[in-house]
Amino acid sequence: MAKKKNLSKDLNFLLYITFSILILLLSISNLQNIERKKVVKVLGAETNTYFWEDFMAKHPTYIDGWIELERMDKVEEIDPNFLK
Repeated sequence: MAKKKNLSKDLNFLLYITFSILILLLSISNLQNIERKKVVKVLGAETNTYFWEDFMAKHPTYIDGWIELERMDKVEEIDPNFLK
């Protein structure tokens, strides 16, 4: 009976060590990936011109879309009294 308890303790110890090493390796891998990907992307920082061009083809009187495309001539054509 003593050998069975001792074997169980040894097996538990081996599993703890194995999982600890696995977690340590995964943590190191994550840290390396974080250092590589330091590009910060902010939602809305870039204008998606393809989206706005497609949207304006469907809705040509939407003033905010023409402002996003920086086409103030179209805005003035739609509404000559638009405040700049």
